[in-house]
Amino acid sequence: MKPTLDIILFVAALIVVALLADAWRSARHDSQQLAATLAAIQAQKRSVHTPQEAAKQLPTVLPDLPLPVSIHDPNLTAPLPPGEPATTTISIPQPDLVPLYDGLQDCRACALQGDSLKKDLADEKSRSASLQHERDAAIAAARGGTFFVRLKRAAKWFAVGLATGAAVAAVAHH
Repeated sequence: MKPTLDIILFVAALIVVALLADAWRSARHDSQQLAATLAAIQAQKRSVHTPQEAAKQLPTVLPDLPLPVSIHDPNLTAPLPPGEPATTTISIPQPDLVPLYDGLQDCRACALQGDSLKKDLADEKSRSASLQHERDAAIAAARGGTFFVRLKRAAKWFAVGLATGAAVAAVAHH
């Protein structure tokens, strides 16, 4: 009966290790994929420097819409009347308004959730640092204090032993 129990425990431990390894691998893959996506977004942001480039790239970053959004840039080669700024117009078809609004609201919700997650992460880091400090203090106390406290205590007992040995040697010589 004992070998059967050992085999069952071994198989259960093996399954737990396999599940933990799979979870770790999956989390690592997701983390790498998120980092790559964020890097691609940052690269796209760095590649746009002018309003004209932004106007060309804007339709690619808008959520999927039923009809295309049209962006009209003014012709800057023709002279503009004095005091009139060069304006770009965006035409959004009515069927696109609700999906666009929903996408923008989702974006706002994600930004708020991201801020909340950053705060939670900062709280968790401070809590972890506090727990680590407490753990280090408990380990030091279990060992008998810090290195210098232990050194001082050892030196004291060494001196006591040295004095006792000298006293015993002096008594033995008389």
